[in-house]
Amino acid sequence: MRCCSERREERAPMYFEDRYSRRIFISRVLMIVAINLLMTTLILTFCVFHMGARKFLLKHWYIGLVGIVIILIFSFLMCCCSFLFRSSPCKYILLVIYVLAHACVVCSAGVRYQPKLVFIAVASCAAIVVLLFLFARFAPCDFTGCWIFVFVLSLVVMIMGIVAIFFPTIRIVYASLGVLLFCVYIVIDIQLIIGGRTHKNQFDESDYVLAAMMLYSDIVFLFLFLLDLIGLIDA
Repeated sequence: MRCCSERREERAPMYFEDRYSRRIFISRVLMIVAINLLMTTLILTFCVFHMGARKFLLKHWYIGLVGIVIILIFSFLMCCCSFLFRSSPCKYILLVIYVLAHACVVCSAGVRYQPKLVFIAVASCAAIVVLLFLFARFAPCDFTGCWIFVFVLSLVVMIMGIVAIFFPTIRIVYASLGVLLFCVYIVIDIQLIIGGRTHKNQFDESDYVLAAMMLYSDIVFLFLFLLDLIGLIDA
């Protein structure tokens, strides 16, 4: 998904010379993200506390895998066919499908934990995202050009995930690295959204749906890694 942002390095600054346009863009992105997160949280709450929905998801465990496959397909589209996320009504249809896919993954994971642990993970994720937003906004350093570091960290997390399948004892290390990785992703997303002369890269003005989808996805996966980590600590 990150390659979508890298290609905007040369042409992005001209779109945001006007501060008012940038504020409108940021407001649109944050509003879409907030609505998506609210809908996902409501669906998760229903599935966690409704016994029928909980049993259904535990029985049909493959629903989460279907969601993961859809998310991977969308990641490819974001990199190679980003124009789809700029044209109406296509971008809104894709947004709805994307949110539903994440909801499937979140609910399939959430029903496997006690409601108390899910609530702790939601609260922890919300607090971390607020802190990351403040850090990304006021930090003097620019993370939007740190693609090599992010790529290496992503590879490490991927390898650790494969190793953790055969050696479950290191799952807590894998979950911790996953939390770190998506914290970095969220900081990069926020700086790409905020833009400005202090950041090497930024989104185009027409990419508010794409920007919202990227930030939303990274917040959801941060929650999933936090939930896994909290579950392991509790166990």
